[in-house]
Amino acid sequence: MVEMTVEIAYELDKWLQSKWQRNTRFYTLTLWQNLFGEWMITKTWSSAVYRGFGKSKDLDCPDYQAALETYYKLQKRRGKRGYKRVD
Repeated sequence: MVEMTVEIAYELDKWLQSKWQRNTRFYTLTLWQNLFGEWMITKTWSSAVYRGFGKSKDLDCPDYQAALETYYKLQKRRGKRGYKRVD
């Protein structure tokens, strides 16, 4: 039996998160790596008043640069839609 070990280099210093709010709505963006070291963006949105009715969506990114570009593009969209950053 051959034992195989794979090392994954997590780059925690590159992970990002931003939080946005507009009236009673909130939106969160998170740029992170999954268990396999692949870059992901998680978008979460919901009502700040009614808990438990939120939604979340993960976006796969081919590399860090593409993930970063998408992250900043999504941030810009939040601002254009009237959300204010609450970090």
